[in-house]
Amino acid sequence: MIRSIIQKEWLKLKFIILLLMIVSFVILANFWYNLNFQFSTVEPESMMWYRFASLEQKPYESLSYLFYIIGFAVAVFQFVPEKIKNRIKIMTHLPISLKRSLFLHLFIGIFYIFILSLLLTLTIVMIVSFYYPLEIGMVSVKDTSFYFLGSIIVYLGISSAVIEKNAIISTLKLFITLLLIFVFHKTTFSSIDFTWIFIALILLFVSLDSFYSIKEQRLKSFIFKFSIFISTITVLFFSYQLYIDKYENNLNKYYIFYSPILKKFVYQKNFGEHQFEYGTDEKETFDMNTYKSYLPFVYWRDLDIQGKLPLHLDGEMYDKKTIKESRLSFSYNPSLLKKQEIQIYPFFNPQSNIGMIRFPEEMVSFENDTIDFYELDHIEHDESQNNTHTHLIEEMIQLPLTHEITFPIKNVWGKATNMKPFDLGYFMLDSNNKLFRLNRYDNTLYLNHIKYPDGIELKFMKISENKKRGLAGFAIDSKSNFYILDYQTLKFKKIDIEGFDYKKMKLLFISNPKYYLVRYDDHIKYHAAVFDKDFNKIDEKIFK
Repeated sequence: MIRSIIQKEWLKLKFIILLLMIVSFVILANFWYNLNFQFSTVEPESMMWYRFASLEQKPYESLSYLFYIIGFAVAVFQFVPEKIKNRIKIMTHLPISLKRSLFLHLFIGIFYIFILSLLLTLTIVMIVSFYYPLEIGMVSVKDTSFYFLGSIIVYLGISSAVIEKNAIISTLKLFITLLLIFVFHKTTFSSIDFTWIFIALILLFVSLDSFYSIKEQRLKSFIFKFSIFISTITVLFFSYQLYIDKYENNLNKYYIFYSPILKKFVYQKNFGEHQFEYGTDEKETFDMNTYKSYLPFVYWRDLDIQGKLPLHLDGEMYDKKTIKESRLSFSYNPSLLKKQEIQIYPFFNPQSNIGMIRFPEEMVSFENDTIDFYELDHIEHDESQNNTHTHLIEEMIQLPLTHEITFPIKNVWGKATNMKPFDLGYFMLDSNNKLFRLNRYDNTLYLNHIKYPDGIELKFMKISENKKRGLAGFAIDSKSNFYILDYQTLKFKKIDIEGFDYKKMKLLFISNPKYYLVRYDDHIKYHAAVFDKDFNKIDEKIFK
């Protein structure tokens, strides 16, 4: 009986399986060609590694849809002809139990999907391994394994919808399947996504429920019904959240500044549809031109065009150059807390005799219990450059030992782009919460221990190299305390802001010739605090 079922399913599916293999081969060949073309034309090749690690541009991500199509095609060609010809009933009359009959058919379909997915996975991983390091190769193994899981979810969901006798319930099951894929598909998978295995198991029994419907029966297990209820609510919730995150326009209700003329906060209130209100924290309102006149450091370009610069305030003169050079901003939002999937970064090497920082051929990895160094093109270099490469690797091995770095590295912060006036390197937080800075200049490696306030747990740092070289960025600890980093000393200066929650709020730090302004909000409460140039608080307000 089992052998007959296997032969029957093979005869039914062999043409679509062969077609999917041919299509997969063509798509994979095109993928290889395009990837090779990108590596052969981009300069330097390390840019491709940077795009993968830092920008999450995975060259194989579009192939995930091929996995989903395989699951969909196998389900359709396996069960739709039976549905059209009303032959699914025959499956219920086989001399085996209903459960065994259905599961046998489903496992045959899953087996063919597994074979096709395995061929896809092995080919993708092989191609990726030709161009990327082991760390990225392992990510491709993980991702393609999840793509296979996605194809199983598609297969079981579509199968349950096709087999289902009741048209309304069939439509509902199809809708839930589409929502599942909408939630499932993502760029980066983590350990929490293993819960999708549980969803796949539930779909197996949803298919069984559909099979029972042919004989006017249903699965009556309380555990099954409870699992379906919880899973449906969860999928609907995450579908809504995903939609909100991707497509909702989060309107900033207030744009708040501190007027050096009024010595008070002024705001622009946004009602949507390009409707605004302008006023002060004392509920005084005025028109847009008056609003602009109170903010000369914001609308200084207008004053320059109108010939109203330099500006005289409180006995001080502010010309165009002073205003322009004082402008600086740092921004933060909770999405920045997300760590890179793999800790591989371009390893910049500014040269004292070259004005612009080149994008390097070298990459540095903090992924394993060491600091690894890669150079993509060193094989093509002359002997002296190869010796430099070898010496750099030896230094990279010795530096963690001489500085007593404890692995693994908890977090790495830095600006992984050459679009900056200079390079401060990467700041690493080791397993003992010691902070180090790794950078390179004129082919020389530097690794320094950076001291920060005792008793705090660093959660985030943002390094921002800027021409002014006064402030180097900011840091946030586990208690949502906010610190500014001094460029010269890299010392932490705590800024007195109240009500900030780094897990929920976005923040903007703004500098002008007279003040520092800090704005932070959760789209409900809009906080603003203003400080003098010594970081003494002048005023603070909350707008709702």
